Amino acid sequence: MILGMGQKIENQIAGKKGTTNTSFDSTANSKMPLKYVKNDQGEFVCPDCGVTKKNQNTMHYHMKKHEEQLTHVCKECKKGFLQKQTLDLHIRSKHPELIKDNANSEKKWKCPFDDCEFSALTKGNCIIHCLRVHFQDEINNLMIKDNETKMIYCNECQKEFTSSCAFYYHCKGCMDFNKNEDKYKKFEEIA
Repeated sequence: MILGMGQKIENQIAGKKGTTNTSFDSTANSKMPLKYVKNDQGEFVCPDCGVTKKNQNTMHYHMKKHEEQLTHVCKECKKGFLQKQTLDLHIRSKHPELIKDNANSEKKWKCPFDDCEFSALTKGNCIIHCLRVHFQDEINNLMIKDNETKMIYCNECQKEFTSSCAFYYHCKGCMDFNKNEDKYKKFEEIA
């Protein structure tokens, strides 16, 4: 018997502890309606893998990945993406020779630290670079990696993360910056 997305959720989620049956239907731009279920903590729960997300739109894109309907495909390497903007960023970073107007393909975000030649297509990637490279000691004091589960924990607030990028975005709020230090002032130029 083939289950629809909604049936799958109810069958898989019903038996999970701490999960409510609060659900939301979405039929926009989908051949099969997606049903969103929240757990007792108010987080959306994926019916396929159990991952939780705080926002419905984040869960929507996560669930779309399970459907494997990557409608935006790179003509050069055939890699698929859920969103056109992600495909555009991929082409700009991996295949800049395909862009007719190369003025838009150059890396616009430069690392503000002297003697560092790093540049990135996005502000977020430049910020993560600065934290990884120029604030390495501070990050090492905050980041706890569980090699067995691959989870990352913030030593300051004990919040857990499944990706290092999510941790880096989070850690800006938990880092104890010395705002009079030149290093912090350089970082503030892009942050």
